[in-house]
Amino acid sequence: MNMVYLLRRALSAAAVAASFATACGQSDFDLTQRWFNETLYNPAAAGNSFSTGIFLHTRQQWLGFSGAPSTHAGTFDTYIEEIRSGFGLTFAADRIGSVSSYNLRLAYAFYIPTGEKSALSLGMSGGLLFRNRRLGDTGDDPAGVYGNVSENSPDFDFGIEYRGPFKIGASVRHIVSQPPKYNLPKHSVNIWAYASARFNLAESVSIEPVASLLSSELYRIEAGVLMYFLKNEKKDVYNDRFWAGALFRTGEGVFALLAGINITPKLRIGYSFDYALGDLSAIAKGGTHELFMSFHMNRIFYKDESCPAYKSYAGKRRF
Repeated sequence: MNMVYLLRRALSAAAVAASFATACGQSDFDLTQRWFNETLYNPAAAGNSFSTGIFLHTRQQWLGFSGAPSTHAGTFDTYIEEIRSGFGLTFAADRIGSVSSYNLRLAYAFYIPTGEKSALSLGMSGGLLFRNRRLGDTGDDPAGVYGNVSENSPDFDFGIEYRGPFKIGASVRHIVSQPPKYNLPKHSVNIWAYASARFNLAESVSIEPVASLLSSELYRIEAGVLMYFLKNEKKDVYNDRFWAGALFRTGEGVFALLAGINITPKLRIGYSFDYALGDLSAIAKGGTHELFMSFHMNRIFYKDESCPAYKSYAGKRRF
């Protein structure tokens, strides 16, 4: 199977989807620890831990500033080896000033083995995007009355992801859009591309450079490095005891520090702190705080084993 051919076909499909989308409005919510839960932004990542997992995030930006953005998000996803498929349910509640957005989506990903320990996944998700604006208290009521205005619209995403010696993926979000009403902002089409690779530095230490590009009404680049410490005897990527890292994000100019711990092989928690270095530093002196937690109810894949997508594929082939 030609992996280059599969990647070209998947990227072409993403470009076609993007060409039908309208790019205007407001960007997606930010999560510094999205590297531990790509499913929130890319449906092709559903089930990519090859287990059943729950992920929860809570984020408060610009602590101490009135009307500052806050985000609560989470996913539930699982992988079914017999059909080489991942399924996910994602939700997000995002608020900035008088505007609130709520998003609920179902995701599906199909895994195509490209080697014994690598796979390419194609994913789609669909759901509902609900937006609400409080009127009157912010001076943005065109009718001069108090109350709320709201609307909802369908929401669809498309994505691809390759996992093997390195990880690379891309997603097109909010493919379907509608003209906004009552001065409500709408989410613009967002294209998120990312890549990372992990290397061992010592027996108990590994390093993972990460980089991503977000394209909406603005381009933003994020780059940094994560480090993992104290691997267990099975060398499972999720069972490193501690991790820490640093990221820099262009645009508003943000420097972030991350740290976390695997309390048990199934439960892990993480914390990140973002500090704005540009013009926002004057109003965002309290920084941005984010908490992350995940829980895996089972695990069917470790780094020293064959990828479950390959095992299912090879087991059904006629040699």
